[in-house]
This record gives sequence, C-alpha cells and structure tokens, in this order.
Amino acid sequence: MLNFLKSRKCKAVLWVLALLIGLMLYAVFVGGYTISSVSVFNAVAAPFQRMSNAISQHVEYGLDLYRNAEDYYEENRALREEINLLHTELADYEATKEELERLQAFIGIKEKHEDYSMTSPFDVTGYVTNDPFCAFRIDGGSEDGISLYDPVVSDMGLVGVISELGTHTATVTTILSPELSVSAGTRASKERGVLTGSVPLAMDGLCKLQYLEKDVNLKKDKIILTTGENGLFPAGYVIGYVKETKMDDTGLTAYAAVKPASDLKNLSLVVVITDFSGKADLNDVQQ
Repeated sequence: MLNFLKSRKCKAVLWVLALLIGLMLYAVFVGGYTISSVSVFNAVAAPFQRMSNAISQHVEYGLDLYRNAEDYYEENRALREEINLLHTELADYEATKEELERLQAFIGIKEKHEDYSMTSPFDVTGYVTNDPFCAFRIDGGSEDGISLYDPVVSDMGLVGVISELGTHTATVTTILSPELSVSAGTRASKERGVLTGSVPLAMDGLCKLQYLEKDVNLKKDKIILTTGENGLFPAGYVIGYVKETKMDDTGLTAYAAVKPASDLKNLSLVVVITDFSGKADLNDVQQ
C-alpha cells in the first residue's frame, strides 16, 4: 500500500482529481455551469471516486489488521485448538465404535456356543521378539481364571493356546507354530487332518493341514474348522480357509495350506475359552 501511494500512478490520479475539482470550482464561481455539465463531470469523476473508495477501504483494512493483530492471532489460535480437539474426539469416537463392534462379535460367539465359558476380552500387550510364529502376550493370567493350554480366539477365528501363564499375564502360542497340533477338517468332516505350523508356511502367514487323503478335493477358500477330537479345542470353531492343496514330500498323503481367519500379526483383542463341552482334563492334555 505504501509503495502504491509513492508511485507515479497514484500521483497522476491525484493530479487528475485536483484538475477536475478545480474545473468544478471554476464553473461554480463564474456561474456558467449547467445540469449537463455537472452530469458530465459526475460521469468523468465516477471511476476516480470508486478507485478512491477502494484505496480507502484497503487502507482501512490494513490499519485494522495492524491495530487488532494480537486479537486476531489469539482468535486464530483458539480456533486451531478447537479444531484439534474435535479431531481428537472424532478419533476417540471411531476407536470406541470399533471396539464396541468387536465386543459385540465376542458376545455373538457366546450366544452361538452356549457351552463355552469365556473370559472378558484381553488386550494384546506385545509380540514375542524374534518369534516367526507370532507368539504374543496378553494382560490376563491365572487370577482371571485362565489355565495352561486354554484355547485363545479372536472375533474371527482360532488363534492358539495359552503356553505360559503368570498371575496377571500370559503368553499365547499361535496356530502358526509347529509346537501346536489341532484336529481339524471341513464342515462336513469328510476331509480331516491335523493342523500344525511349519517354518516355510509361517513366513507367509499360513499353517498346514496335513495327513489328508491323496485324492482329497479341497477347493480354494473352503472353511477349515476344529473337530474337537483331542479335547484341547472345542468342535466347530473356525480356523481359516484353504489357499491351496499339494502332495506331501512322501507322496503318500496330501496337505492344504491354510490361511488363518484371524490376522495373527495384528491382533489387539482376544478371548480365552476356559471351558467347553468335551474338554479334556489338564493332566490328559499334558500327557
């Protein structure tokens, strides 16, 4: 604004305005003006009046910003804080909504399997370092009614078993581990085998349903469930889905690569099944 006032254009505009004002005063004093001459003067002066008003408004706006800069700064800061608070509240709302949906899924499991005795959901507090089979820890232990070898499930499917137990913490070995064996098969129980882990498959987040018949016909995405035969897991619980079927190295049996229904690498909430129909005695499981 100061540069414009010092510029030649501004001086030229002021010079023209001064000239027109002088002409108008001259016409008034000599008494020779007419209505038409005043109209012509107004027509000529109108653009300059608009320009003058615009310049005046810009100057006034600049002065207002200068005088009230601190007030505007504080107002802007308060608005930013309010927006950040709203974003935080929205994120908290979305997280709470997601957790409620997952809790409702666990309630659905209980309603579907009335013979289950289940704990409240536990948080996954962390994964075991350098474990290729995604073993993890939860914030529940013996004080919460948990025992060794109790099945652990998510809202999507079977996860594993309690392998280490403390008073308020526990470690879970997942179905990706070769240390764990689960009697499993299809819903019709025509194709049955033993589900366990293997190092090569675990690298891809898969487990292995082995000891299948050579002529087995397991289509891709076929659901694999627990059969409940060894008393360690309840019958009819979802484990995962068939990805592909191949012959074993011996050539005598086939196996299926199974993708777990649960995302074992990104778990946040799990539930422990402490009792169910057909559960074996702890001593039998240890044997």
